[in-house]
Amino acid sequence: MEILVLGLNHKTAPLAIREKLSIPAKEAPGLLKAMEHQAIFQERLLLSTCNRTEIYGVGDHPDHSVGRLKAFLSQYAHLDLSLFEDKLYVFKQPDSIRHLFSVASGLDSMVIGETEIIGQVKDAYFSAHESKHTGKILNTLFQRSFKVAKNLRTHTEIGAGKVSVASVAVDLAEKIFGDLKNIKAMVLGTGDMATQVAKAMISRGAESMIISSYHLDRAQALAEDLGAKAIAFDAYEEKIKDTDVLIASTTAPHALIQEKQVRAWMKLRHERPLFLIDIAVPRNIEAAIEKIDNVYLYNIDDLRTIADQNRASRENELEKCFELVRHQTQHFMDWLARSS
Repeated sequence: MEILVLGLNHKTAPLAIREKLSIPAKEAPGLLKAMEHQAIFQERLLLSTCNRTEIYGVGDHPDHSVGRLKAFLSQYAHLDLSLFEDKLYVFKQPDSIRHLFSVASGLDSMVIGETEIIGQVKDAYFSAHESKHTGKILNTLFQRSFKVAKNLRTHTEIGAGKVSVASVAVDLAEKIFGDLKNIKAMVLGTGDMATQVAKAMISRGAESMIISSYHLDRAQALAEDLGAKAIAFDAYEEKIKDTDVLIASTTAPHALIQEKQVRAWMKLRHERPLFLIDIAVPRNIEAAIEKIDNVYLYNIDDLRTIADQNRASRENELEKCFELVRHQTQHFMDWLARSS
């Protein structure tokens, strides 16, 4: 019995291809059943995320299933095989084992060391297991992959430091205010970056959020999505006294918030700390404001610099991580040999 994986990911295929081959979780059991009817593998599992679609299989001669797998995906996606065949990779053991351990550990992710993937791998495994498409080999392999991912996170710094602008901004807010549960935040603008920061703050516990925009209808739509409150742009300063974090991301061609203005705000606030995140280009907040006591100002370049430093730190850990993966792969291969 051998383990094989066939798939594509963000490294091998553009989004236009990945989205056509993306498989919703609710469809996975039916597709696994269809693969069983076509005698594709004796054990099988589907892993599909926004960045990858992969099929893991176990059989006596799994490479004989590659052609049928390709045809299966082509039929599912209603996409001619010639349009994506060269985007596919096929790994046989031990490479298939090493690949899964790397995927589960976040080493193969677009953002190195991210933790969302381990939850997605677990969901894919539990779905396949529940529908009785996994057996002794895939059960042991995937359970081992969860341990490998935990081991890497425990013994390396691969997960240290946030590497997205939104997460870095929220990390800085936590350093200033501690627990974000009682923090009051306000967002000026409704662009993608502002939305990401707002969502990241809410995910860390921020419960009170105000959205303000020149376009009140857009503010109301975003506020409804986030469970926040929308106000007109000309009313936002009325809420500054009680605001702890202000996220500025409008399309204004000049600085909307001036040093003199913020000094007046701080008097109203009795010098209570104010965290300003300016992710607009051109900048919405005058740079001189960072000189004011108890005001913490970060612009998009500041956040990206921190994110890049964290990313470099993670990349420095890669060799240590891959060495651990190689060791665990050999350990699993030894188990396979004893079990056959």
